[in-house]
Order: sequence, then structure tokens, then C-alpha cells
Amino acid sequence: MTTAFDGLAGELLLAEAADLARHGDLEQAAALLERDATDDTARLDLLARVHAQAGDLDRADAAWARVLELEPESTAALAGRRVIARVRSGRLRRRPVGRRLAAAGAAVLVIAGAVAVVVTLPWSAGPEPVASAPVSPALQSEVDQLHASQSQAAQAAAARTGRLAALAQRLATAGVHTAVTDSAVTVTFDQGLFNPDATSPSPGGRAALTRWANVLKGQRVRVTVFGHGVALPGGPATGGSTIALARAASAARALADVSGLPLTNFAVSSADQSAAAHPGGDAAANRTVTLEVTPAS
Repeated sequence: MTTAFDGLAGELLLAEAADLARHGDLEQAAALLERDATDDTARLDLLARVHAQAGDLDRADAAWARVLELEPESTAALAGRRVIARVRSGRLRRRPVGRRLAAAGAAVLVIAGAVAVVVTLPWSAGPEPVASAPVSPALQSEVDQLHASQSQAAQAAAARTGRLAALAQRLATAGVHTAVTDSAVTVTFDQGLFNPDATSPSPGGRAALTRWANVLKGQRVRVTVFGHGVALPGGPATGGSTIALARAASAARALADVSGLPLTNFAVSSADQSAAAHPGGDAAANRTVTLEVTPAS
């Protein structure tokens, strides 16, 4: 069943393809229009025009032929095929690609979404310009609103990425690696923090936690602590473990004590056995915790 969203998505695809064609990127425009098999006559018509502009008359003719199968009375497709037939018969002379855009050839106005693009066909004469029906005001309003929301979302995403990048710099210190994801800064300790089967940090692990916790002082953040264990032969392959969860809890208490942040700013979880902190690393390095840090709202 076709929905209003499907129609809007189709209009946006036509607008993007028309914009690519208007800027001379005919190959990308054709690839976009051919991405999904479709019997949308508007898309097929624009595809035919793009192929014609690129000089591929066979593919242009095939696209317009398909339009006529779907809409036998399509004046645009009839006109396009007539021009191609005249070119093939030698009654029209094809011009070199480099001169087509400047040539006073058969110009066709393509209206897709809010974009109008003139596609100049590669011959010296042809039918009168043919324009597709204008987009309805209601649909145009939806397109404008979607563009506005997309712009706002892009601005918000850029601002969030900037805040996380700045936070990653503040959280960086010796002995850890920081990385920015879509929603958080991840912190991975270079060394293991726990001895085998232990749920409290080793002396070296507590020193590493203390060193990093100092950078948390004064930060308005929330921290999720993921405990890691080493999968044992015959043991569970997924689902986490009580040892990993206990390691996360003890690390969270140590970080809260040193940083001065309330323990309620920390959440704890067991990482899955498949999510090793150091994939391919030795067992000692993977007896650890990893952190996801987000700005507190």
C-alpha cells in the first residue's frame, strides 16, 4: 500500500536527482534514479532526460518507452522518442558533449520537489519544452517542513558532536583511550584493572582508576560503567556475568570517591562476553571496565 510518506520520499528523490543533473553530475543522477526498480513515470521520465543529456540515446529511449507502456498518452515521452528517432534517422545532427550545455538545443523543464532543472538534450532541434505538473501546495509545504526539520536535526547533531569532542579532550589522560560515538564518549583503559576472578581492582587498577577519576572533578557528566570478564571454555558465551557486573560496581564506587561526583551519576552494567575491551588482546587486558560518558542535562 502506498502511503503519503512514500509519495514524499519519491518527490525528495526526484528533487535530489534533478539537482544533481542541474549541476552536471549526470552519472550520479542516473544512479540515484535507477537505485530501486520502479514504475514511477515521473522518475522514468527524468531518467530518460538524464540519459539523453549524457548522450546515451538507447537508454533514454528505453526509459521513455517504459513510460509509454504505463501512460500511453504521455506527451513528454512521445516527444522524446520522436526526437531520438529523428536523430537516429540522420535528420538531426548530434553535437559534441562539451557543447551541449551551451547549445540552443531542446530544453526540457523538469520540476521535482522544489527544484526546477533545465536538461538540454544533445541535438540541435526538437520539440517545444514540456513541463511536468507542479507540486501541490500541500505537498510542497510538507517538503519544506521536512527540509526545515532535517536542517534543524543536522544543526543539533553537529552541536552534539562538538560538545562530545570537547568532552573527549577533557577526559583524555595517560593510560586511557577516548573515542566519540553518536551519543557519548567512550573511555577504554590501556591495562587490565582486575586480577583473575577478582571483583575489586588490583593495586595497579585502582591507581589507574584514581588517575582517570581526577579528570572527572567538576565535570557535569553521567557515566555508565561496563564490567568485562574473560570468557572461559564451557562457560556462557553471551549474556554477561556476575563477576563483570561486580567489577563495574566496584569501579563506579572508586570513581565516585575520587571525583566527588555522586554515586547516582554512575550506572553499572555487565558487558557481553563478545564485547571485549581489547579484541584479540590478552586475558589480563580484558579484565577491566570500559566507560560511556555523556554530558549531564
